[in-house]
Amino acid sequence: MASLARRRVLPRLCLLLVAACTLSACAIGGRPASTPGPDAEVAIAVQERREWVFHEDGVRFDNHLPAARLNAVTRVAAQHYLVTVTPETEPVNPSPWYGFRVVTTRPQTLRIDFDYPGYRHRYHPKLGSGDGRWREASAREFVPERDGRPARLQVEAGPQPLLVFAQPPLVPDDFEAWIDSIGRTLPIEHSVFGRSVQGRPLHLFEFGGSDGSPLLIVIGRQHPPENTGSQALFGFVETLAADTPQARAFRERVRTVVVPLVNPDGIVEGHWRSNLHGKDLNRDWGPFDEPETRALAQALLVRSEGAGRRVAFAIDFHSTFRDVLYTVAEDPSRRLDGVLGQWIAAMRTQSPGLEEKAYAATSSVFKNWAWCRFGAPAVTYEVGDATSADALDALSRHAAGSLMALLDATGTDAAPAAPGCEAAAPAPG
Repeated sequence: MASLARRRVLPRLCLLLVAACTLSACAIGGRPASTPGPDAEVAIAVQERREWVFHEDGVRFDNHLPAARLNAVTRVAAQHYLVTVTPETEPVNPSPWYGFRVVTTRPQTLRIDFDYPGYRHRYHPKLGSGDGRWREASAREFVPERDGRPARLQVEAGPQPLLVFAQPPLVPDDFEAWIDSIGRTLPIEHSVFGRSVQGRPLHLFEFGGSDGSPLLIVIGRQHPPENTGSQALFGFVETLAADTPQARAFRERVRTVVVPLVNPDGIVEGHWRSNLHGKDLNRDWGPFDEPETRALAQALLVRSEGAGRRVAFAIDFHSTFRDVLYTVAEDPSRRLDGVLGQWIAAMRTQSPGLEEKAYAATSSVFKNWAWCRFGAPAVTYEVGDATSADALDALSRHAAGSLMALLDATGTDAAPAAPGCEAAAPAPG
């Protein structure tokens, strides 16, 4: 089966497997988790990085790799195991991310049941090997959760490490490599605008435009498991950066600002939803309690209001159960003749079933802050968990092409924010 990893960014998690791992400890992975500081408002369970060795079967599980999530393994019977995965904090959005490595001393068939106390299985298993190839578990190998019975994976394992993950993981190094790849195609300005709770760099790059050019803001990966959203962001930005007549003309007029990874700590620690303080970053655009959102908001304000630029459009990439666009109900650009309304119509020519859901700008999510602060059309683009790589790549590139055409045709002036909306869009303290 063809690789599920993107052609341009091979998850570096696989490259960590070049060194052979035996049943002894294999301490490969990201930086160790640190306990949040005393200002943390939410109790967070930082997973223990460890291994589970079952000598009677010659089997070892571990969660040492970055983006892994595994909290316990229980032997049910010979070659039959129950893996338990718990969230970093509760209550939490039901996004049971998991990831672990399995090594056996001899080839054998293992049955692995999945347990998420209080939650249901969400992600169809993806199986990886040390050579960078990923495939989706077949219908013969994987049986979904049903009738009170847990989801079950029956898979062939052996001395070569087998990776079992909710999605082929993209770790911070992959995002940095992707930024470098964009920089090889056109001039970009790449900067670190802040640090995460654990001190990881927060990357931003920008390209196009001139003094006073309007801004297109593109951000992603506020929530750790949302891999398909990152893949869509890649295709979207690559289209803006392409060597095509449309993209070149667009870059003459518009400045694009891209932040592909807002929550690096959450990804490395295998979190379901939050940063290392247990906070949902896409509910912090107003309190700005967290270093990631606080630094990003400040960086965007410097590049917009601080530079005398208007924001023409803002888009935030996510993943959920199906493809859907979340918009601001009060936004006048949602009209059929508005930029957002026309863009959604153009998107539906590529994906007729694409939903739009509009809500009042009352919650502290990025799109609400962007619209209230800048008066710009703003959208949360949710990509389905199971949307194929080819489909999401085609749709994301169509999204970028359609937006470039609309902004060229209709202009890039932003509308004023709704009366009183500014109160919901403070600057970070």
